[in-house]
Formats: sequence, C-alpha cells, structure tokens
Amino acid sequence: MKDEAPNASAMRTAWLVVALLVPVALLNYLDRQMLAAMKVSMMSDIPDIGTAANWGLVLGSFKWVYAILSPLGGYLSDRLNRRNVICASLLVWSAVTWYMGYVNSFHELLAARALMGISEAFYIPAALALIADYHTGETRSRAVSFHQMGIYCGVILGGFTGYAADHPSLGWRGAFGWSGLAGMALALPL
Repeated sequence: MKDEAPNASAMRTAWLVVALLVPVALLNYLDRQMLAAMKVSMMSDIPDIGTAANWGLVLGSFKWVYAILSPLGGYLSDRLNRRNVICASLLVWSAVTWYMGYVNSFHELLAARALMGISEAFYIPAALALIADYHTGETRSRAVSFHQMGIYCGVILGGFTGYAADHPSLGWRGAFGWSGLAGMALALPL
C-alpha cells in the first residue's frame, strides 16, 4: 500500500504537467499560424508587405530562425531548468505576438517574426523533455500525443483567425494583441 500512494501521486503530477503544457502548445502554434491566415488583411493595412517576395521573407524569417536555433533550444533545455525555459519562451513569444499587433512596416514585421522564431525555438525541446522526465515507460507516448493534440488545435484555431482579422471590431491587430496577452497571462502561473 505504501508503494501505491507515491506512484499515484507521481502519476497525477505527470499528467498535471501535460495538462499545463497543452494550452502552451496550442498558443505556440496558434501564434505562428495566425499570420498566414491574416495575409489579406495585413497586406491591405501595411502595403509594403504586399509583394510575394516580402510576404515570403516574413514567413521565412520565422521558419529559418526557428530551424537554426532549435538545436540550441534542445542544448539549453538539457542544461537549464526546463520549466524556466518553457515559461521564458512562452513569455517572450507572447510579448512578440502582442507587439505584432502594433507593427507598421514590413521591416518591423520581419524583425518581429525573427524574434518569434528565436523565442519559440526553445519551447518544443524543453516541453518534450519535461514530459519525458515525468512520463517514463508506458505513458510516455500517450502523454506526448496529448501535447501534440494541443499543437494541432493551435494550428486549427490559427487558421480561423483570418475571420477575426476581417471582423471590424477585432481586426488582425486585435487578434495578435489578445493572443499575446493570453500567453503572457498563462506564463505567470506556470
């Protein structure tokens, strides 16, 4: 009986970690998907991003920075407190998302997307490692799959933000603002 209580407590903690990371994963992918869904609204508001080349640079700046820095995110997640890496990443990318609602030029948007790539590159390595720390053996794949569910829900919701961008009472700036504020608010209790 004594062995069951610590195991049950450890398993509750392990699933609590996953439950806390699912909304973070959702925001991680929502924030990055929003931009593509808001292309028309943003291009009409900021004309200098209106060329295919400039739009490609904006989308690519995030992806290249993210891809190049992800191994660094993994390296640091192996050496630093993973919870702190996750919270810092969430806080910074959410602040950048909020700021994106205030950009007024192609160059500001390009810089913001690169900053988002930097900050988001640290989340996935730290989150998956943290899940693996708590879920050893038979629950690891299931735990990772719940986290993955959060990612795909973020992709889906990010796709719907194009509708929000076209709504006069919210617009693309408001959607970035609210999403960024939600992430910053979530980072505090984590």
